[in-house]
Amino acid sequence: MIIHITPDELKEEYRESWKLGLMKHPSIDYATNAIHVWFEDKDTIIFEFKKYGWLNDNRYNKYMISAGAAGITILIEANK
Repeated sequence: MIIHITPDELKEEYRESWKLGLMKHPSIDYATNAIHVWFEDKDTIIFEFKKYGWLNDNRYNKYMISAGAAGITILIEANK
């Protein structure tokens, strides 16, 4: 499964900072069901999956994440 999150889908207060490339190391945190980044020397939530009614559970999948000016792309693969 491929999920693409555009900068306009991020929390509004972080959209411009994302577009300017000020955020680093996006990752999925399963405890918060959100995408976290390193921003202004702290761990910051910029996207919450619950807004879309989706619970991501790492017991059944693994993921690769790619990020850039166009947003965040996540490739999720089911565990075999």
